[in-house]
Amino acid sequence: MLCERCGKNPATTYYKEVVNGKTKEIHLCSECAEELGNGLFQGMNGFADFGLSSLLGSLFAQSMPVPATSVKRCSSCGTSFEELAQNAQAGCANCYKEFYTQLLPSIERIHGKTRHIGKVPASASKELRQHRELEELRQRLADAVNAQEYEKAAELRDKIRGLEGENGK
Repeated sequence: MLCERCGKNPATTYYKEVVNGKTKEIHLCSECAEELGNGLFQGMNGFADFGLSSLLGSLFAQSMPVPATSVKRCSSCGTSFEELAQNAQAGCANCYKEFYTQLLPSIERIHGKTRHIGKVPASASKELRQHRELEELRQRLADAVNAQEYEKAAELRDKIRGLEGENGK
């Protein structure tokens, strides 16, 4: 689909508004969307101060704009955190390392956790499997102690000590 404003470039920005059952849609290329900025939604039911940065910025705990002279950029792809927040997309895998502290609150808010907890692949090493098992046992131990299930906690403690002994810890 082509940009509805210039008719030349492919549309990459899409806005849809449904008010009282009536739908309004806008498809723009990135250049036109950038040119229009906050004025993009003027005349659309009072959305004059509404823009992509305000829509997606709330997901990325963005406070005040950083002056251009002190903007930190990814060492691999050159993406700034502001660009990442506006696009809601990292430029490369290294962006997650570069902007870890800025992204952490948003990732926690969106996903609930900052670390993937899931199945261990069949090809995983024995050490990784034991590490995951120890983490799970420690969590279960903490839960048992909090629930005052001391017999269960003692069994879990012994299992943990056994696994740690196998690992040489």
